[in-house]
Amino acid sequence: WSLLRAAERQALTPIVEDALWSAVEDTTDSSKKKLYFESFASVALSPGALDRLLAIWRGTMVVEGLNLSENDSIDLASSLAIKLPDQADTITRTQLDRINNADRRRRFEFVIPALSSDQQTRDDFFASLADADNRSREPWVLHGLRALHHPLRTNDSEKYLLPSLELLQEIQQTGDIFFPARWLDASLANYHSAIAVDTVRNFLAQRPDYNAQLRLKILQAADQMFRAQRILANDQ
Repeated sequence: WSLLRAAERQALTPIVEDALWSAVEDTTDSSKKKLYFESFASVALSPGALDRLLAIWRGTMVVEGLNLSENDSIDLASSLAIKLPDQADTITRTQLDRINNADRRRRFEFVIPALSSDQQTRDDFFASLADADNRSREPWVLHGLRALHHPLRTNDSEKYLLPSLELLQEIQQTGDIFFPARWLDASLANYHSAIAVDTVRNFLAQRPDYNAQLRLKILQAADQMFRAQRILANDQ
């Protein structure tokens, strides 16, 4: 996701999908099978692979030895909602109806706007995070941020980077001690464009007296972005 251009990723996707799915089918170790499946679900992009995942999520296809928990089903539905935007509303509504655990249900309800195929709905979700009350359930917020900043959405979500950085000092004051770093990781991890790099560098350059600890956290979270941008620029 980070070190390949879209065309390169699309060319390699069928090869990686086939290798991972073969591993899912061939291993008899249930722990390894689940790890291979999670990797397959993460990289799957081809219509055939997505159809397979959709069938497994629906329960119309059963993989022997693969046991998915309620959390696994939620994660799979979240990924499918992003990768199949035309079906996102149906997938999220169906998944919500399936959730038995009350806390997991509330968490998924919170995240559903971030999974929406509608850009305005996602914009409104991000804007709501400016209110500290809406950041009180930090794991829920991180789940939503990862959906907003999914690699397939970076062109649409790049505009969130600057306001995300602008919120960081408030987040440090109102949240858990580890939340600023996690907020940054969820926000910056999937970008490699020159615009994204410039956004981070300009933010810091324009604030020479910025909190030193937060500056280091930003640089740490952005390190992969900086490296990826240089690698891709040099490959042109």
